[in-house]
Amino acid sequence: MSESKLAGRVAVVTGGSYGIGRATALRLAQEGASVAILARGAERLADTIALLEPIGGADRCLAVQADVSIPDSVAAAFDQVRQRFGSFDIVVSNAGSHFGAPIEDTSVEQWRLMLETHAGGSFLVSQQAFREWKRRGHGGQLVFVTSKSAVAATPKAAAYSAAKAAQLHLGRCLAEEGGPFGIRVNMVLPDGVIRGTGIFTPEQRIVAARRHGVAPEQLEDFYRQRNALKVSITPEEVAKAVLFLCCDDSAVINGAALTVDGGVAGGYLR
Repeated sequence: MSESKLAGRVAVVTGGSYGIGRATALRLAQEGASVAILARGAERLADTIALLEPIGGADRCLAVQADVSIPDSVAAAFDQVRQRFGSFDIVVSNAGSHFGAPIEDTSVEQWRLMLETHAGGSFLVSQQAFREWKRRGHGGQLVFVTSKSAVAATPKAAAYSAAKAAQLHLGRCLAEEGGPFGIRVNMVLPDGVIRGTGIFTPEQRIVAARRHGVAPEQLEDFYRQRNALKVSITPEEVAKAVLFLCCDDSAVINGAALTVDGGVAGGYLR
């Protein structure tokens, strides 16, 4: 582990019990980090801990039930991380959910849920990270897992896309704010992650497929065909990008938005 990229560091991953969050937690653990995963569901948390324990041992992983949209829940979760590991060096704000519908069919509750989960969750998690890192004076790495939809207008998904855009710009603002303290803030923008992720419920898969004019079972192939490389994007590929932004290989990168989508023209940054 002494030659691993993250040996001796502690990482916190929200939404860490499945999909991109689980893949990220496993990847960071494989590179030597102790990992705390935060999520709402106890069963999925237990399943992911069972995968993490063989990598570094039970003393190097922690599962915490938390809802990133609730301030007290986030604060209590980070207190548990401090009690277990003393501090933390890396925070990956990944928790999220997907909702798609025409604007006239989007309720105020659904609009608020998207904003509170994505932008609000990253805001609350960032507060905890900045307070800790400024207190100890060592800096840290904060990564937001946002979306191609943060920069590419998506019809019939305005609430989700607007929330992801707010999350992206929050990260840019915090990169400026945290830089003088050695805090790096970067963003990963995936697209079309179907396999291995729970963000697309069966209902949302149907909605997304209908939006693109394909059958639900053709959705992954649709996403694959619309990117330049004609590849499927998996949680593991997103996790590789997160790892890069968390380790010393990216020591001078701050405020960056790294697309992980095979090359989708609508998501190109400009």
